Amino acid sequence: MSITVRGVHLGHMKLDLSLLSNRPHNTGVAYDCPVIAYIIESPEGRILWETGVAPDAPAEWLPEWLEAVNLDQLGTDANIERRLAALGLGPEDFRYVVFGHLHTDHAGGLRLFEDAGAEIVVHEREYAHVMGLRESENFFNQVDWAFLGDKKPTLVTDDGTELAGGVRLHHLPGHTPGQMAMQLELDTTGTVLLTSDALYHNDNYVESVAEPLIYWDVDLWRTSLEKIEKIAQENDALVFPGHDETAIAHVDGTRELQPVKLARGYVYS
Repeated sequence: MSITVRGVHLGHMKLDLSLLSNRPHNTGVAYDCPVIAYIIESPEGRILWETGVAPDAPAEWLPEWLEAVNLDQLGTDANIERRLAALGLGPEDFRYVVFGHLHTDHAGGLRLFEDAGAEIVVHEREYAHVMGLRESENFFNQVDWAFLGDKKPTLVTDDGTELAGGVRLHHLPGHTPGQMAMQLELDTTGTVLLTSDALYHNDNYVESVAEPLIYWDVDLWRTSLEKIEKIAQENDALVFPGHDETAIAHVDGTRELQPVKLARGYVYS
C-alpha cells in the first residue's frame, strides 16, 4: 500500500485578504477563505491532518474573532464530523490526528477525538503554549483542546519526526510557537507539503514581502517560509497552503500555480 492524500473541504470563512497577505492592493478585498483538512492513507494507519472549525464556533468564538472572520458561509454541514461521515468514516477510523497548530479554525474538531483512540499529535511548544493560557485568546479557544491537560498528546520536538514511512513533520514556528508542516512522499505525485499556516496563501510565497497580519513572531515566520521553499525546491514538491485552493508546484527549478483538487473522489497518489 502506497501513501495517498485527499483534501476534505470544510467550507469558507469570509475575511479581508490583507490579514493573510498584507499588501496594499489586498486591503479591503473580501476573501472566501477555505478551511481544509486532509486524510492521509499510509501502510501504518490512516492520518487526519487538522479538523477545521467547530460546529458551535459562532457561539464559542470571542466577539473580536467574529468581527475579523465571518463564519456565516460555513453552514451546518461544514464540520469535520459530518464531512467524514459523508465519506463513511468516523473518529475511530484514524490512527493519528495531527495538528499543524491549535488555532480554533484548525483545531475546532479536536474534541471529537477525545475518546476515539486516535493518537493526537502536536508540537511540544504548541502544547506548552496552550497549556499556559488562562483564557481563550489570539484565536486559541480553550474549549477545543481543554481535555489535553488530562490526556497528554504525542509531542513532536524541534527536530521534527518521521511519523510513519514517507510521512515527516517539520517544526516551522512563527505563526504560532509550535506550527508544523507535514511532508508526504507519494509514488506518482512525488513530495507533497501540507503547510497549515506556516504558509497561508500562495501570495505569501510568490511575493516574499506579502506577510500576514496574524502571527506570533513575524521574523520566525519569514525564516520558516524560507525553509518551506528550500524543502520544496530540493524535492520538486507540490505545496498546499493552509488557506488557499491554489497549490504551488515545483518542477526542475521552476514553480507554477495549480488548483488544489478537492472534489470528493479525488485522491493524490
